Amino acid sequence: MRIKRIEADNITEAMRELRRELGEGALILHTKPLPPRGVAGWFKSPRVEILGAVDEPELVANQIQRAAGPTSGRAAGMATPTQPTADADSPFAAIAQAQFVAASRIAEAAVSTSSPAPGTKTKKGKKSKAAEPADPQRQAVAARLAKFRAANPAIPIANDDARSGASVTVPPARGAEIAARDRQFDDALLGVTFAGGEFQKAGRRARRIAFVGPTGAGKTTTLAKLAAKAQLEYGRRVGLITIDTYRIGAVPQLAAYADILGVPLEVAHTPEDLSHALARLGDRDVVFIDTVGRSPLGDGVDGLVPFLATAAADEVHLVLSATTRPSDSLRAARAFARLAPNRLVMTKIDETDDHTGVAAIARGIGLPLTWLGIGQEVPDDIEEASAERLGTLLAASMA
Repeated sequence: MRIKRIEADNITEAMRELRRELGEGALILHTKPLPPRGVAGWFKSPRVEILGAVDEPELVANQIQRAAGPTSGRAAGMATPTQPTADADSPFAAIAQAQFVAASRIAEAAVSTSSPAPGTKTKKGKKSKAAEPADPQRQAVAARLAKFRAANPAIPIANDDARSGASVTVPPARGAEIAARDRQFDDALLGVTFAGGEFQKAGRRARRIAFVGPTGAGKTTTLAKLAAKAQLEYGRRVGLITIDTYRIGAVPQLAAYADILGVPLEVAHTPEDLSHALARLGDRDVVFIDTVGRSPLGDGVDGLVPFLATAAADEVHLVLSATTRPSDSLRAARAFARLAPNRLVMTKIDETDDHTGVAAIARGIGLPLTWLGIGQEVPDDIEEASAERLGTLLAASMA
């Protein structure tokens, strides 16, 4: 898997350059606008960045092979990844093993889809068919692993003993523990999908982004952070709407954020109010909609259904706390499913040192993970979710 990052003045130029570098089979992994740099940048159109990849399974396998040591060939032109023999006490042992497992799977897939060896007969003497196109899902998984490895160069570097030919003896009990962590890491990371922010998308009407979730999850704070990001980093014209008229201090809290940002705030008590508010904010690029928190154990979520139907939001983010037990978060997700969320935000990442639950929740719910709340500071304490970031959190949790 070869990965290439391209910067250009617009998406058309970026795509043209990516295809020139990687070919027509390039897979687009991520796109985002680049904020202007310096005072001079204020007078220029924002540039764009795209991250692309092309399926080269042997590249990932060979990278890990070089880090772990010499290997024997599995097939012509394909090397077999060697299992890393990192120090048993290394906090990166689980990651190295997970990469070995993933690379092995990729290498096997490449061999299984390659053309028959020379001299192999085919039915009726016809030439064998060309290999099937690479599976896009496999491409994405391999790309995420390669990106994670590139973002964590300490992983192969820690394997000095393996590169020098020395062997490390791992006690059976310790080996079983490492193997269990390896499987846990592999399953957790590869089972999660991601979706970045889409503030830059333009349409005939304002892009509507709603936030739903249980009480205390951090919906209002998350909304304020993203509203600030949309306006300050992406240059979007922002509008705010709240239907949280029940919680004491909810409206004044959001009003304070709106005042700081200098953006309009509308308060909607009924679905009809919400419809009028959306019309008044029709000239905005992005409208963020805050909702009242509801317990997943009662029927309070039902009261939000007509509001969400009126909102017709492009994005409905389910906001959950990383400090909540995964079983309770999954129960909340089932309760809020009637609001048709299509994104997941995990907050309070900074309030726990065990992030395996974050991966378990994202995988169990099946929604793409978009943002990670890492503190209470507005607008700084929020990060775009990615395989690299989640992998780092998982590695720290399993160390």
